[in-house]
Amino acid sequence: MRANATTPNPHAQSESSSKRHLVGVGKVDGDQWDIYKLDPAYDCFIPQWPGDPVITRKDPQPQPERRASSADEERKRRSPTSLSDSEDHAPHIHKKFRRVVNLVTDEEGTEIESAPESDEEDEVEEIVAEEFSRDGVKSANGSKTAQEHRRDTRRKKEREKLKANMTSSSFESHRSKTPEIVDLTMEDDSPPLDSASNGVPPAGPTKRKVFATEDSPSVDRAFQPNKKMRIEPDSSDAVRRKRAQRERHRAEQTKERFRMREDWERKLREELLAHSQGYMPNGSQDSHSVNGESAAAGAQEGPNGSQPMDAEEAQRQAAIEESRRKLAELEKDRPLWEQEARKRAAQERAEEEARLRRKEEERRRAASAMAEEERQRQRAAAAAAEAERRARAEKERIALRAIERYKTLSEEFDSAKFTSENPVMFETIPWPVLHSPVSLRVEDIDWSSVEDFFAAARRHMRPQDYKVFVEKSHKRFHPDRWRARGVLKSIEDEELRGCLEVAANTVAQALTPIWREVRG
Repeated sequence: MRANATTPNPHAQSESSSKRHLVGVGKVDGDQWDIYKLDPAYDCFIPQWPGDPVITRKDPQPQPERRASSADEERKRRSPTSLSDSEDHAPHIHKKFRRVVNLVTDEEGTEIESAPESDEEDEVEEIVAEEFSRDGVKSANGSKTAQEHRRDTRRKKEREKLKANMTSSSFESHRSKTPEIVDLTMEDDSPPLDSASNGVPPAGPTKRKVFATEDSPSVDRAFQPNKKMRIEPDSSDAVRRKRAQRERHRAEQTKERFRMREDWERKLREELLAHSQGYMPNGSQDSHSVNGESAAAGAQEGPNGSQPMDAEEAQRQAAIEESRRKLAELEKDRPLWEQEARKRAAQERAEEEARLRRKEEERRRAASAMAEEERQRQRAAAAAAEAERRARAEKERIALRAIERYKTLSEEFDSAKFTSENPVMFETIPWPVLHSPVSLRVEDIDWSSVEDFFAAARRHMRPQDYKVFVEKSHKRFHPDRWRARGVLKSIEDEELRGCLEVAANTVAQALTPIWREVRG
């Protein structure tokens, strides 16, 4: 922040003449303005443009009663000896004027180190001790002491000197130097230094720093400073690190520039050498002579030239020349290479075509084999379907014939009278099975055979006819009906009688669930 404090206008002067004293100064730079701004004894005012900034000094205000009461309570808590010691030692505190040095950046980016940390800590302790003693005296007496009067007088003289010096200096001239400023908040028993005699400006573009230290022996816990303290870290180590980093960076940049220059010169020499070989009538045959001449020229230019070639560069150039010689020799055999490449390409083409033909032939054979297999499968499926159809037709035909034979034999069996002279025979009994009568035996009459017979009869009959057919068959093979008719008594052979009885009972048992299903 910059502000130029000039002589205020009459209106502002008349308004504050009863309470404030105007400070008649010339141009004030930003840091001096901050010093006045942070000092509670001064009031800084910037009116609207084009008015000039005004700096006035306030009249001393009486200390509040609350402050005095808190100080009295603190004084009661403390011992009388400690208070007397602090009052005795406070006037003898000597100020160490510190040299505040700006971290000014030059053209190369270097920085100047700040003041040592030990001096700043000593000054902080003195500031705290002075503030404490000043607050203690104010709270005890309630008015200014002789010490405060002397301090105000000294401050007034110092500010008059500052005003006289600032009229002949400007803010821009102070930026180019490393100025010194006087800390106006600290006590000093010695007479002030005459800054105008040695030619050094008393003010500079730096700000006042106040450091708070907790381990200072003169700091009291009830002390509350009016200004806000700022803690600024020591930057000497950081400055040294930055300087070392910049030096390393500059060294790396210098090395990089030298390396790039060497690469550029090497490429230039190679291009010139290649360009000179391009104009030769037979560059491939005279490569040895060119290489020899260039090597000799390099050897002659080495000790006499502006940049002599070292052993590594000479070795590298020799390796480059050897590579060029080998390339020239290989260039002679280019026709042979091309011929061999053409032969190899033709052979590869022929092999590829043969491979494609074989692959196509194999594909056609596989396709024909698959087609033949599909045809055979279709023929087999058709034959199987035909055989199944024939078998089914034959089965139906056999079933119809068995049903007709069963009906015919049933009529004869129902009307016959069996005696010992006319015994029943296995062939004359209407067995409800689908087997051929030529191959039918007693063992073929079982439960499943009877069920298959009536299932076939159900497919070929109407439901009402099938119901009547099942009821008659159930009565026909009922054991009680066979005993009533004396069918088995007409057989003299005991073995045959037993076999027929078992077969008849099997048919009767198989017909019972079918008859129940039909009756529903």
